[in-house]
Amino acid sequence: MLLVSQVMFLLLCVMESVRTTSVSPSLNQPSLTRVRIIEVGDDYDEETSKTTATPQSPGVTTSRVVRRPCYYDPCAVQTIPCEKISAQTGCLCPGLTGPEERPEPPELREVKLDGSGKVLVHWCAPRSTVTHYEVTLSGENKPLVFKENLRKGAIPELKVGETVCVAARNQVGISEKSCKRYEPPQPNPVALSAGIIAGSVGFLLLLLVLAIVLWKRRTCRKGRMGDAEGLGNPSYTTEHCDEENK
Repeated sequence: MLLVSQVMFLLLCVMESVRTTSVSPSLNQPSLTRVRIIEVGDDYDEETSKTTATPQSPGVTTSRVVRRPCYYDPCAVQTIPCEKISAQTGCLCPGLTGPEERPEPPELREVKLDGSGKVLVHWCAPRSTVTHYEVTLSGENKPLVFKENLRKGAIPELKVGETVCVAARNQVGISEKSCKRYEPPQPNPVALSAGIIAGSVGFLLLLLVLAIVLWKRRTCRKGRMGDAEGLGNPSYTTEHCDEENK
């Protein structure tokens, strides 16, 4: 009887050991961890964030969310503020210094004559908070004021050789000036060469026509003199000359 009980106890131990080792291996797998990666762009004031799941086992997908920079050209007229575009599309606006800091100077690109005869000034905005732009001419203290979204302005009665300056202003103060001297427009060398060639050809054609007219008149005079002496040219009569002169 004792032997039977010992055998039964041994069988129970073996069955318990087998049940423990047959547990699903999925319970022993490590859990997934979520890693948050923050990327900061050089020219933009908000974070470009990426949220990704880093799997410890194969077969797990990765999710990623990326915010793109807004299209912003500092040299073009801003018809729609970047903040409004960001609110609609979720893009990132470029970083600007706040209204409590003095703005950086704008970049004066060019001063040129446009098709209407006015001198046009073109500048690029600084990466600063700006309330308006001030354009001044050499020898004048009163500036021309342009709105903060503008990048071009017409300057009336600007003389060749005068200096044009543009500065940005906000509540703190005005920036340093960016200046250029207005130079006369340079002629297009291709158009100039074409004009010279066309003028030369026209002048040569005019000389050729004049030479033909003078030659015909001279021939008519010789024919008339021959008629007066009785030696007229039968192939070129004075009647033919009279018709040509008409």
